[in-house]
Amino acid sequence: MIRLEESQVAQILPECLSERAGVQALSFALGAAMQRLMGYCRGIGVYSAIDVLGDDVLDMLAIELDTQYYEDSFDIWTKRRLIKGALLWYGKAGTPAAVEELVAATFGQGEVKEWFEYGGKPYMFRVITDAGASYASIEEFENLIKRIKNVRSHIDKISFLRNQETRIHVAVASIVKETVKVGWEETDGSIQ
Repeated sequence: MIRLEESQVAQILPECLSERAGVQALSFALGAAMQRLMGYCRGIGVYSAIDVLGDDVLDMLAIELDTQYYEDSFDIWTKRRLIKGALLWYGKAGTPAAVEELVAATFGQGEVKEWFEYGGKPYMFRVITDAGASYASIEEFENLIKRIKNVRSHIDKISFLRNQETRIHVAVASIVKETVKVGWEETDGSIQ
């Protein structure tokens, strides 16, 4: 049986074709390319296992990938989301989409509004998120955004939204007063 890594196209061709020098050279080149591809395929096992890797391995993988926005102090779920998005973010760096993905990956849902969408000054933007709003998280949040945004853009405002359920009690009262007079009433000698 022929193993895929060791196979060459010339092995499956008829002798009249496989004996030609050009065909043998092409077969050798395709075989080498196949071996290289199979080597890459063996390496992707790490990326498919990100969801089961521990903290230490994730930290090393983040260093290897030079993962943007990565902090050792993040919880394991945030670390995994950041490592999964690292290569894609290199292609989007400096765009509003990259800032939105950063907000979503580190703090939950988020939205970026550019200056022309809300009538602000040029090159300003706002971030709207449902993230926790402790002082430490706000500072960390600003530092992370500064690392991904483009150089000319500046943060105008960060809004933290909160949803709160409450009950409203409404009371309505209606008072109707009706007076009915029957008969005649005499005052000053005249009948009314």
